[in-house]
Amino acid sequence: MKIDLENIGQFTIPLCDYKGNWIFRDENDKLASKEHQDQIMILNKDASKYLWDFEMGLNIDCSEKYFNQLSIFDCDYKNEKQIKKHLYNIGIPFGQLVFISMQPNLGFLLTWKMVIKYSHNLFSGCDQSVWDKTLNWRLEYHHDGLFTYGKDYIFDAQSAVSIRSTTSCFATKTA
Repeated sequence: MKIDLENIGQFTIPLCDYKGNWIFRDENDKLASKEHQDQIMILNKDASKYLWDFEMGLNIDCSEKYFNQLSIFDCDYKNEKQIKKHLYNIGIPFGQLVFISMQPNLGFLLTWKMVIKYSHNLFSGCDQSVWDKTLNWRLEYHHDGLFTYGKDYIFDAQSAVSIRSTTSCFATKTA
């Protein structure tokens, strides 16, 4: 079966088998509950590579070039509760499945609720981006402590041609 954004959740490994499962440990160093594990999918090597290549091929960042609305949040000197509150206030539905591609061999598909819950480990020193299959928004974390959130993707017909050749689930903004 060919991997795409619609079926990528079928290409996973169990959280307990993932060497870096510390990312999904809570503040008390306990591994995610069964309820949370059901909302966290660790992508296998092939799916992680697909997601990495897809994201690199998009070449989209949180800038005025790609999004109508931008907001920046400096999380330096903010506590974990303030950061989680900021992420919550972005307004993405808790059940929304999102993608995080950390490296060519490491990717996640998880709910927005899990992004918030485990933000203390997901956003800890490395540049990171989070997005969903609509591509209508993107959250970027910069290792210097800045969150940039872009919303309302500006449709670009030239980039859409290459995106559509990669996947069929691209949703464009209607005028």
